[in-house]
Amino acid sequence: MKTDFSIPRRQNLRGILVVFLMDLVKSLRQNIYVFLPLLSSNVRENHLGKVFIVLAVLLLLQMLYSYKSYLNFKFHVQNQRFLLKQGVFSFKDTDIPFDRIQNININQNLIQQMLNVVGVEIETAGQSTAEIKIKALSREVAMELKEELLKNETSIRSENREIIENSGNLENDLEDHLQSEADHKTQHNNLASKPSLLFNLNIWELLKVGISSNYLKGFGLVIFFISTIFQYLEEFFASFYKVDFENTYLTQLYQTFTFLVGFIIFLLIATFIVTVGRTVIKYYGLQVTKKDNDYEVEYGLLKRVNQIIKKNKAQVFEIEENPLKNLFQIKNVFISQASSQELRDKKKIGVIGISDANLNILFTSLFDLNYPQQFVNFKSSMRLMFRLSFAYVLLSSLIATALFFLQGWLFSLVILLMLFSVFGFIVYKTVRKSHIGVNENLIEVQSGSIHTNKKYIAVHKVQSISIQRNFFQQKNQHADLIIYTASGKERINYLKLEEVLLLVNYLNFKVEESELGWI
Repeated sequence: MKTDFSIPRRQNLRGILVVFLMDLVKSLRQNIYVFLPLLSSNVRENHLGKVFIVLAVLLLLQMLYSYKSYLNFKFHVQNQRFLLKQGVFSFKDTDIPFDRIQNININQNLIQQMLNVVGVEIETAGQSTAEIKIKALSREVAMELKEELLKNETSIRSENREIIENSGNLENDLEDHLQSEADHKTQHNNLASKPSLLFNLNIWELLKVGISSNYLKGFGLVIFFISTIFQYLEEFFASFYKVDFENTYLTQLYQTFTFLVGFIIFLLIATFIVTVGRTVIKYYGLQVTKKDNDYEVEYGLLKRVNQIIKKNKAQVFEIEENPLKNLFQIKNVFISQASSQELRDKKKIGVIGISDANLNILFTSLFDLNYPQQFVNFKSSMRLMFRLSFAYVLLSSLIATALFFLQGWLFSLVILLMLFSVFGFIVYKTVRKSHIGVNENLIEVQSGSIHTNKKYIAVHKVQSISIQRNFFQQKNQHADLIIYTASGKERINYLKLEEVLLLVNYLNFKVEESELGWI
């Protein structure tokens, strides 16, 4: 039976427990410092009973607050608008027209999975405070609400007004148009295609994505972990490789070399496990479903996420590849949709492990163009190497200095040379890959070093363009080009000034010439 959203309704009854547990976790994160007194033996010996009483009272107050929050949370749909009333001590009424809704995500964290409910997030084109989070609905009701909210009748209402304004006989034309509209809806419902599974990732394909992923994040997590237990690792490797850290490295050159090799191997293995594990957990069970011109993406093990890609909302189409992905014949795609603020990476919709055939289907659906496209390219100047190198040299020097005081000059020198070599290669590859390409319909922005990121923006989606020049760029006739869309900005560094001016004039002309809207 289809849910009637015109009647104000609360969340699922299990939402009482969901709201309580999620509020409790949030409160613990924000107020973890209240448990610091328990570290004191005096508090534990003399005041433990009082502490438990205070915690019990706070827990009871949290339960009452969460229950009241659940009771006062009511939503419904009326006249193509989503209406919500919520609050405990003060009430807030939210009214969102359907045409302001950018995206609707269905998520399911561990708490929601245990209680067999899902959460719904409604993203809008207005202020960030207009975002709605419904914490507990059954999956069936959530999907029906999503379908209801994504109905966009703006074009039909505009068509109504135009016909009425141009009509000589208001009543007859209105009646005829309403009948035509009803027939159109019936025909549309009959012809609408059923959802079809485009592709999904099995565990082996997911492992290939993990193996070919960006290891920098995994390496960072491993380094952070190792830094906290460095003393224990030092004792372990010292006993294993018989290295006396109190002695000089020159008198134990062989042992020092074996220690470095062993430590590097340990880092590589740990980074591999962490990176692959993060990928598998985040994107477990990924599947992409196509319905008409929209795509539904669902994935996640600990947190199940359901997102929709709409053609008119998509702003940036990003393709990520690297040598390993090319070997496995897969690519990662990330879609940035219109947002009320700068879009962060974790808010992008990811379709990972996609084949070239499915990539072409998705690209064609969003741009009405085949992939790949031909572009006129403008490359970043090699002068960009000086800007990038400064930060890497500073970082390498700081690391080497810290290692000098901790492990001596030989170890710090070896690490410094290794860092210079790695960072020098990264800087060179970064500059070589950095460019912007344009054609009649699209903009291509390429970046990366080992990985290659290609971002595609429809020309009519450009909202504004700016040029930035520092002191050195003014002297050597170069500039940075920044392109703004409804999902954020894309920056191309150190282009020749004459090329930047040519690009700006061309893109401004194409945007003004286009009759298409950015959304």
